Amino acid sequence: MMANKVIVQFKTDASSDLDRLFHVEETLFQAFSQCNDGFVDGHDIGQGKFNIFIHVQSSWASVLERVEAFLKLRGVLEEAVIVKFQGKTERYQVVRPATYDGEFAL
Repeated sequence: MMANKVIVQFKTDASSDLDRLFHVEETLFQAFSQCNDGFVDGHDIGQGKFNIFIHVQSSWASVLERVEAFLKLRGVLEEAVIVKFQGKTERYQVVRPATYDGEFAL
């Protein structure tokens, strides 16, 4: 069975500042190194997207709260798509933004 994960996704293009997105990933890494709720398990870049993967080790609520707080701190919360990946069902559920429309894909 696959693990439950939170995925933070940003759109990218040729002019995207990838260093800024790596700093966001590092911020999340530091945020989760201070607790046992989850841990950052890397990223992938492709097809116009930058994805950061966070394994959930406690409740969804505590992980999502921490992710949103630290994305807000970095000033990128409004750019992010935040998704729950249910390991048991292998389904994606977009939790932010509430106005997200369409099918989520990595």
